[in-house]
Amino acid sequence: MNALDATRKWLREECPLIDKADKFNANYLGSQATEYTLCTAGESHREDILGLDHVTHQLTFVAQLPYGAAIKANIAAADFFANLAAWIRGANRAHNYPAIAGYEVEGIETANAGIPTGADANAARYQIQITIHTKELEA
Repeated sequence: MNALDATRKWLREECPLIDKADKFNANYLGSQATEYTLCTAGESHREDILGLDHVTHQLTFVAQLPYGAAIKANIAAADFFANLAAWIRGANRAHNYPAIAGYEVEGIETANAGIPTGADANAARYQIQITIHTKELEA
């Protein structure tokens, strides 16, 4: 499984914050009030002295959540992203990583948790950047 598929599956199956009843797409976000997507945001490669590929995968998790003049939903969105970032930090400490085919995950980290990227009267889109550091498995 590539980094996008593996990370989406890992979040969907293991993160208790992701409601299994909500849609969770890859590189697509629909119009439902609560929906998630995971998008590729780039990667970089470097080769070590043994010729093994070290890849840094950049992903963006985006959630469309209820939003409006009532502050409760807006605070809930902020809490969701703070808790998601904390869950990923805990998974990193526990070495609980997505299973990326052909690579060993060496670490996972987040940045910019809960940045709003767009809103209308009823829903807003928020995002968090996820960085995964991997090393090619030796043959």
